[in-house]
Amino acid sequence: MNATSEQPEITDPLNMLRQISRRAHEAVDAAYSAYDLAVSQQYCAFLEAHACALFAAEAFLHMCPVIADWRPRASLLREDLKELEIAEPAALSLVLQPSTPEAWGVLYVLEGSRLGGRVLSARVPPGHPKAYLSAGHAKGEWVEFLAQLRSRLSVQSLDEQQRTISAVQATFGLFEQAARISPV
Repeated sequence: MNATSEQPEITDPLNMLRQISRRAHEAVDAAYSAYDLAVSQQYCAFLEAHACALFAAEAFLHMCPVIADWRPRASLLREDLKELEIAEPAALSLVLQPSTPEAWGVLYVLEGSRLGGRVLSARVPPGHPKAYLSAGHAKGEWVEFLAQLRSRLSVQSLDEQQRTISAVQATFGLFEQAARISPV
């Protein structure tokens, strides 16, 4: 611990990112926990909300330098919406500089959402499409992504780290905003 703070100094850049973005992550979790995915109408509203945010986040990533191994899920979400006869909602806006630090921040949120999606897919009513939520990571893929992100953060300048963190927070904010647009 240092003399000016009650919290231990965080030296691992990935742990720093997690700590700084924890409240934003918790706010998104709280917003989406209001949806009862076992109820058809609420599942549909959940997908609409996710579409508003995911479409914007993935559109942003398509403008960025290529990051290996990224698998977009917008087409899966569009398929689910179409099968449920839900009109595709308009994407929100994610205003970030289309560069590598920001791309890694957005990807951190999107790839992390795959973990929760797998768990949530078990709550979807029988007979409802769930390609989007079921599109999890292959074995070891999340661990590998985190290792790549940690490595990237370790060599970034302080400015680049801050831009990555800002992108994480903006992306969590985007998903939280979308949950308010498509309330339960």
